[in-house]
Amino acid sequence: MSQVSVNPASGPNRPGLSKAAGKVALAWTRPSSIAEIVERAATREVYGKVLDVFDALEPDVYLEKSKVRLREAMRDEDGYWDLCCALATFAELGKPRRYLEIGVRRGRSACVVASAQPDIELFLFDLWAGDYAGVPNPGPEFVRDQLRKVDHRGPSCFVSGRSQQSIPEFFKGPGKDLTFDLITVDGDHRVDGALTDLENVLPRLAVGGVLVFDDICHPGYTGLAETWRRWTGTQKCLKTVENTRDATGTAIALKVQE
Repeated sequence: MSQVSVNPASGPNRPGLSKAAGKVALAWTRPSSIAEIVERAATREVYGKVLDVFDALEPDVYLEKSKVRLREAMRDEDGYWDLCCALATFAELGKPRRYLEIGVRRGRSACVVASAQPDIELFLFDLWAGDYAGVPNPGPEFVRDQLRKVDHRGPSCFVSGRSQQSIPEFFKGPGKDLTFDLITVDGDHRVDGALTDLENVLPRLAVGGVLVFDDICHPGYTGLAETWRRWTGTQKCLKTVENTRDATGTAIALKVQE
């Protein structure tokens, strides 16, 4: 059984976890195409915004490596973009109201989104089980602290458990009426687990919303790129793009119809 922890919105008259939008497509200013997201993601302005977020967070070895690479991209203007660049771009252009993330770890990606949209509703799913790749994985309280560092004001919901079970449970329970403008899948890197996560979240992605799938060419996890391609190839509702050159590979899907 998964564990759910809810933080109410901060500040006066802030709403709680809202059901108002339900499964109706939300009225945000959406990018005109997936190409617009990619073009914007690979710009010095976006690099600078992501670096500002990273500088505000508690450092770790992976965060510092990412900062070095972003500074190189600012210097070289080499077209680099990664998961956080894509999230920062859609958070700016799409103005999402509700974000779901599988694989939160220390909250870096969530903080990038929250920095651009401080009132966004966050739904964060992770096992938070011990160390991850040799770096401490401290849990929801640590992530809450990181979100405060980027002035997140909206409500947040932390769900602890294996996503293949916790996501369906959540959608049957407190999240039964929710759709999401932006979703990141970066949790279970086994092929079967990743595919289950993708299949579970797609029905809850609003039309005009973006799904981001990370680590498609990570050397430690084979088969994720092929899994993504086969799966998206059967989804006529999605327009997709992949970046297999930068970092550990990132794929984006824009939902264009139900």
